[in-house]
Amino acid sequence: MSIRNPRLPVLPGYGTNPMIGKTSFGVRPVFTSIDRVNMLVDKDEGVNRVPSLYCRKQAPELPTWIMYDKHILRFQAFFQQTLHEMRTGAHILRKVDIFFFLEDGTMKVMEPRTENSGLSQGTMISRQRIRLPYSYDLYYDVLDLNIGREVTLFGKVFKIVNCDNFTRVFLNRLGVNVPDPIPWPDAIERTPDSGKPPKHRPFKQFLDFDRQVLRFYGYWDDRESEFGTMHHLEIHYFLADDTIEIKEEPAKNSGKESGSMLVKRMRLPRKVPSRIEMTGGPKVPSYSPADLSIGAVLNVYGRNVVLTDCDPFTKEYYRVTYGFDTFTPLSIPEDHSTETVGATLADRQLPPWNGYGSYEDSAENCRTVEPKAPHRDFMKFLNKDRVGFDSHVLRFAARLINDNPEDGRRYFIIKYFLSDDTIAVSELGERNSGFKGGKFFRRFKMYLPDVNFFVPKEPPAYTDKDMWVGNELVINKHRFRLIAADEYALRYMELHAEQYHMANIALIMDKIRRTLASQENGYKNFVAKYMATVHPEKKELMPVICFKQALKEVMCEKMTEHEFITLIRFFRGDPGKEKDPRREMVRSLVFSELTRGLWDDRDRLREGLMHADENGAGVLSVERTRQLLRAHRLPINPDLMDCMLQVLRKDENCNIRYDDMMNFLDFQTRPVYNLSENDYDKVVRHAPPLKNTECKLWGEAESIIQDGYVNWNAFLCQLNLEHLVKEQT
Repeated sequence: MSIRNPRLPVLPGYGTNPMIGKTSFGVRPVFTSIDRVNMLVDKDEGVNRVPSLYCRKQAPELPTWIMYDKHILRFQAFFQQTLHEMRTGAHILRKVDIFFFLEDGTMKVMEPRTENSGLSQGTMISRQRIRLPYSYDLYYDVLDLNIGREVTLFGKVFKIVNCDNFTRVFLNRLGVNVPDPIPWPDAIERTPDSGKPPKHRPFKQFLDFDRQVLRFYGYWDDRESEFGTMHHLEIHYFLADDTIEIKEEPAKNSGKESGSMLVKRMRLPRKVPSRIEMTGGPKVPSYSPADLSIGAVLNVYGRNVVLTDCDPFTKEYYRVTYGFDTFTPLSIPEDHSTETVGATLADRQLPPWNGYGSYEDSAENCRTVEPKAPHRDFMKFLNKDRVGFDSHVLRFAARLINDNPEDGRRYFIIKYFLSDDTIAVSELGERNSGFKGGKFFRRFKMYLPDVNFFVPKEPPAYTDKDMWVGNELVINKHRFRLIAADEYALRYMELHAEQYHMANIALIMDKIRRTLASQENGYKNFVAKYMATVHPEKKELMPVICFKQALKEVMCEKMTEHEFITLIRFFRGDPGKEKDPRREMVRSLVFSELTRGLWDDRDRLREGLMHADENGAGVLSVERTRQLLRAHRLPINPDLMDCMLQVLRKDENCNIRYDDMMNFLDFQTRPVYNLSENDYDKVVRHAPPLKNTECKLWGEAESIIQDGYVNWNAFLCQLNLEHLVKEQT
């Protein structure tokens, strides 16, 4: 090929022929479309190709390897294999599946695997195109396969007896009539007209019912004989060879060897064979599945075995085979002739507890020579142990009751641990009071007073049902009165009101309702006397002091202080005015984390909140607020952030008012007390830490309740007294 001179113009006569001197004139392959399929072909190759298996007019628009991809015809067939080594039969029947792949006309023959067949089964002829017998250029096609036809594949003659639904529909659409399925040769039984019963085939029975066992439960009553007893039996019937074995299940501590066989696996005759029958006479008929049922009695060589029940597999077998629907088990007669060894033994009596250490530890040392640690209630510990901020510890404020006036001013904190039912008592000491404070009684299980302490069995101890405001506890001869509870204890008892009756609002209201019903004109007098004490502007509100005085006059000593607190908390008429200890607690934790993380970017956070509030409503959703807080990198963990979002002010749609959140994060209004890192677990629903400031916090609880209001109308509606309110107004 010559190179053109760039100075000459591109005109005829100014250039040379590039084909001069070229000896190879190969055709470049190009892309073209054949039957709507893009492929790489040569220029001289025809475009309109026709598949090799079909004529031109019947060919589909797409190639067969696309049109019939994964379209397979499936036929069921059999062939007979000659057996020269067996005298009983000249051949064996082998069932196969013939697959015909429409995409390329290949065939595949597979034999399904059968357990215990003794034959090498699986793929018999691999996928390939198979020639017709006595032909070198013709292959098997779709029209050569149909029910009733015989095909010869590599010298084996296969008889087609059935096909699947897809194959039948495909052949019908091609105009091929598909006959009905042909039964397998081994399924054809002799008719009664022939006069010969069907031949028993043990090998076929073994293949069909191998490892299928019917299991019955029964008993053999041998109490009439000397030293006889009741034998509990388990009867196994093997369907593979019609044999029975009977296994005895002795009672516990009976002295008998477990798992002993009463009858080994054998054909169990229906009657005891005679000597002539045993020495060559006619065979004695044996038990079959039709003879076994619940309530049947088997003659086991002179022993009557009664069948009382069976397992689920046996019930399903009789339901399918014989159509039984009722399987009512029979009761086994009680055996009072002999008693088991375990029942005659008396309970082990431990020596009296001497009071040293815990009772569980002393009991374990008495039961064994080798000292072992006492076993704890692990499930209770797992469910009531500390989980995140949920401590499962009920804390109460208490006063010491005695004749010493100095002890009356002492302040105690009693903690009840739900995980192991232990109680710990600590004292909050004040300055210049003469009492140091700190741990008063270590954590231990506290037992009830005035009980016999040094006894073999553990004496009764205080439980969580004894922990309620107003109750008195005697701990180590010290009498404490519970005067208040933290927010977590009150909330926990209200959430589990079915366990704590003092916090169950339904039971409390029912007690008030029954008390008013027992008094003459109790309803009317109760409503009329205290209607004048309601709020002058809001008629539905009543001061807590008047509400409490009204209930005390009606209930007298029938209502405890804890029940009063439950009522006031439930029917609170001015929510939000009282100080929320949970909010202050969470706020203290948040300030501790922000101070530790050196975060002070409130202005940028406010700008981001206002930018996210497109409508200027002053509220944002909880998810959006959490997203913005994480975007501004607040150094608090997700759990603490969730607690903070829960205590913030919200509107009626549960959207957070972000102005309240900015006031919540204002460093100039820092809360009075802070928490250490070890006090994180005391936040849930959520009580303040055990510090000196807690004395002030709980001391203010009574004043908060006294200064608040109760929703008087809601209380009367709960009592079903709203009609009396209308009459008085």
